[in-house]
Amino acid sequence: MAIVTAGVKVGYELPLVARRFRLERFKRGDEKTIHNDLEAAQREGLPAPVAVGPQVAALIFRQLVACFERGWIEGGRCSLSFRRPVFLPQLCTARGVVTRREDEAAALRVHCDVWVENENGEKVIVGTASGLLPL
Repeated sequence: MAIVTAGVKVGYELPLVARRFRLERFKRGDEKTIHNDLEAAQREGLPAPVAVGPQVAALIFRQLVACFERGWIEGGRCSLSFRRPVFLPQLCTARGVVTRREDEAAALRVHCDVWVENENGEKVIVGTASGLLPL
């Protein structure tokens, strides 16, 4: 059952989804990249390996699936901007808030501001998303 229902109010905070991104998650055999090797990252001027952006964004997608279930999968919309890298190991948390409700055909479209914060409270991904709910 979806967490968000047709009675949701503007200002409702979406449930948090968090994950610590660790180096082991990005290992692929002997391959050494900025995502899985400290020396490769430092050669590119980075202080540490960087998490792969789509895996960080997946925190938002998990949040939206929990909130809207089928209404995200079949009618969801999302626009994201990647603002800064996530250096490993770092804890990231997806957050969101309902900003608007809109009737759409035989459903309710719920619009949200969504973002991912790193453990320092910096927004690493920001954007908007919406999902459909039955009326």
